[in-house]
Amino acid sequence: MTTTVTSRLHTHEEYGARRYFPELDGVRAVSVLLVFTTHLDVLFWEYLKGSTGVTFFFVLSGYLITTLSLREESSSGRFGLGSFYVRRVFRIYPLYVTVLATYCVLILGLGMASERRDSFVHSLPYYLAFLPEQALLGYQGVEPPFSGAWSLGIEEKFYFVWPLLGFVVLAGAFRARVGTLLAATVLFAFGGVAFGEVGTMVEPYSLLAMGCLIAVLLHRHATYDRLKRLGEAPTFGVLVGVLVLVQFVVPGITLGGPLYVAYGVLVTAVFVGLLTSRSRVATLLSSRPMVFLGRISYAFYLTHNFAINGAQGVLPASGFWQGIVAPVLALPLAVGLAWALHVTVEKPMIKVGHRLAHRAKDWRALPPAPQDPADLPTTEPASQPGLTSRSRTSRNSSRWTTPGVRACAARCRHRSRRSSPRCGQAGGRRSSRCATWRAPS
Repeated sequence: MTTTVTSRLHTHEEYGARRYFPELDGVRAVSVLLVFTTHLDVLFWEYLKGSTGVTFFFVLSGYLITTLSLREESSSGRFGLGSFYVRRVFRIYPLYVTVLATYCVLILGLGMASERRDSFVHSLPYYLAFLPEQALLGYQGVEPPFSGAWSLGIEEKFYFVWPLLGFVVLAGAFRARVGTLLAATVLFAFGGVAFGEVGTMVEPYSLLAMGCLIAVLLHRHATYDRLKRLGEAPTFGVLVGVLVLVQFVVPGITLGGPLYVAYGVLVTAVFVGLLTSRSRVATLLSSRPMVFLGRISYAFYLTHNFAINGAQGVLPASGFWQGIVAPVLALPLAVGLAWALHVTVEKPMIKVGHRLAHRAKDWRALPPAPQDPADLPTTEPASQPGLTSRSRTSRNSSRWTTPGVRACAARCRHRSRRSSPRCGQAGGRRSSRCATWRAPS
């Protein structure tokens, strides 16, 4: 009898085979819960430093966008920039516009929060131009409603620039990508020192660059094997413990503080350990409640203030009612509202974006398949998605493992309703032409 021992660490092959990271949805859940506490301005909530939840979001966004882009580039030979932009527009803007319109109705139409009306009117042009971070630079006195959208303005500019730079200008260039991201991390980290309050608003790009950097490094086998040591039991446990301690004890880790970027480095190291290990932390973050909250986190982030303001508005003004009872009432209300918007607005529009992005892909524009046999797929025909079970058993497997055929498989990434005049494939099956096709010299 043999016993199989499962390693605590994921191999690079296991990491590359993962198409979904449930623990990252758990990270989203922790992030929005931290942000939720930021708007409970009584009792002990301020000591949680809830605004650091946005720090987690920045690192996570940089990592996920870059990882998905790298895998698309590896699998199809190119990165679809236009399709990416279409998906991002339908992912971000519909819910953003819906919530902004709700604020306009409540404040300008119904006259609610009259003491904040002027600051909202002053900030509205920035919101409409999707420059919400600029609204925080000009206001004096009362903070404008919807100011939490500032992080979306930061991320959207990153979404516009980095894919163009990293996957068009620097396509396939590992060292150039790493050098560019390291330089961006350092330069943006000194934004506040160099340009004061205005420069503070560029420091989050340093965190985004860190997320991109670990994605690039983890995608490569050699650097993955070095970084996965952060997921080993003693090391990862120490990293998590230090992160929790810093969160509650160390001042200056929020935006504008002297340790803002340094805290981002610690968060990034924890991310690496989380992604490369089978830890109890990952199991906890992958639990169903955390994953559920993570999936509705965008809607929750934009709308949780409605629930907090509503609960606090109907309760007495004492600290107990505002700081203890109000959060207990507001949290389920915020979750319910976020879920409703996720189902009715966010999710349907994401699906529309994916359909449009799929139609926008020009499969004929794929570049030549790689000529190095080491870079070509070596999948046996039993796992080829284009072959039916009948055709798998009727063809000689050795016929489908020549370099020319693998190059054809790498080049022809079409669906069942498409056909490729180059290889003669139609309806999801390869014709005999594939056996004689060779990559261009």
